Amino acid sequence: MKKQVLFLITLFMVAMCYSQTFTATDSYGNNLQFTVTSATTVSLTTGSTINNTSVDIPTTVSNTGTTYNVTSVSYGALSNKSITSVNIPNTIISIEQSAFSQNNLTGVVLPTSLETIGDYAFQNNQIAGLTIPGNVTSIGNGVFRANPLTTVTSLATVPPIVTTEASNNDSFAMNGDRSNIDLYIPASTTGAYVTDAGALWTGFNTVTENLNVGDTYVYDYITYQVISVANSTVRAFDYNTAGGTVVDIPAIIPNGLITYTVTEIGNYAFASNNTNDPNNLTSVTLPNTITYIGVSAFSINNITTLTIPDSVINIDDGAFANSQNLTNLVLGNNLTTIGDFSFRFCPLNDITIPASVTNIGVVAFGGFGGTDAITNVYCQGMVPPTISTSSVPNSDTFNQARSSIHLHIPAGTMGAYVTDPGALWTGFNPVTEDALSVDEFDLATSVKVVTATHAVKIISDYSLQLQDYTMYSISGIEIVTGKESTISTSTFASGIYILKLNFDRGAVVRKIIIN
Repeated sequence: MKKQVLFLITLFMVAMCYSQTFTATDSYGNNLQFTVTSATTVSLTTGSTINNTSVDIPTTVSNTGTTYNVTSVSYGALSNKSITSVNIPNTIISIEQSAFSQNNLTGVVLPTSLETIGDYAFQNNQIAGLTIPGNVTSIGNGVFRANPLTTVTSLATVPPIVTTEASNNDSFAMNGDRSNIDLYIPASTTGAYVTDAGALWTGFNTVTENLNVGDTYVYDYITYQVISVANSTVRAFDYNTAGGTVVDIPAIIPNGLITYTVTEIGNYAFASNNTNDPNNLTSVTLPNTITYIGVSAFSINNITTLTIPDSVINIDDGAFANSQNLTNLVLGNNLTTIGDFSFRFCPLNDITIPASVTNIGVVAFGGFGGTDAITNVYCQGMVPPTISTSSVPNSDTFNQARSSIHLHIPAGTMGAYVTDPGALWTGFNPVTEDALSVDEFDLATSVKVVTATHAVKIISDYSLQLQDYTMYSISGIEIVTGKESTISTSTFASGIYILKLNFDRGAVVRKIIIN
């Protein structure tokens, strides 16, 4: 008898614990009410006080020292609250009946954790486009009815169970009329969704299968190929020159309601076949999502200026070869590999190699029109990149007489680059240790020297501390020293001066003109 009593008491205490309710404030100042559903989970329930048109449902909430995961939105929890937007966290497994009905939601991002959507959960809102996550298995009666839906994307390879009938209980439309809605589904699932016996996703205006790995599609004259479905990444695959000679490759592109990130430029994607073709590219802008530029991707074009974003790691063979108008090149600071012939036959005079570069291929630069176009090579790395050093024609990295190239390297690296046994950066003339290292470059770009009336002002990044300065005449005679950031020049004769600035992170030398 005592055991039975103790058991009943225990059950009562557990029930009391799990039925506990409390409130927590979201990022918009709404007081949301939660009910404990297990030792570690809660559900957003009715009784919340909504003070804003936006609601941010938190991932976790705490009460009396216990932190709970928010895993469900219960019956009518945020119904008829006049909200226009809601953030649903990626811990929510179920959205129950009428949870968000009778509001002004214009869109909703359903979390990938979601598995079930209860009856009428989003009825009577303003949702026009919708993506159903891949884990959803069932969508109840009238869930999205009385919304101006025009597109629905379902990511599940096994179609979720939905209600299909010519009544107000249809999952997507009043009276079951889906004829104004375009449906997007995973590749190779049309049968399961639409045409197989018993298929429930019928009656939509159009049905389009989303892309699979290797599939291609065109967006704004560029053909893209899917690299990964899971990560929604694509490569630029081909280009229709009807799009013009100026190309701005986007970072992201839509396909249905799925957004893809452009991470690669494919082999020969923008290559031309004729140097004199008037349709050749004159300008290209690469997004900071690209990590790889493929073989001959932009070869034989009329590009004049090119900036490689910091996201790019590898430039493959011949990527920009024979771009015979390319005179300005900026390479990204995370680039590691410059492939064979990457910039062959490009009239580059000055080339700056970032410190991140570890390998530069055969004939990567030079060879323009039989002339020695390259005059300066600036290397920022304390460790020299591996290059090809050869007297055999078309075998050297720089493909011209190195004796006509001035090599600039960081201070203290002459041995590693030139004089140590096995050094590869030989034959340049001259070689000077005057290239800025990465840290020095960052320092130099963080300092400005402004000439004002009777004064020179030193402006630097807040993280730098000026230690002192020395002003020299152009002939090297010391004129003045000090530590202040404004230097009076009222007694200075007109002319050119050299100003050396010592900061806590290094020194900067500037030439200034005083009138």
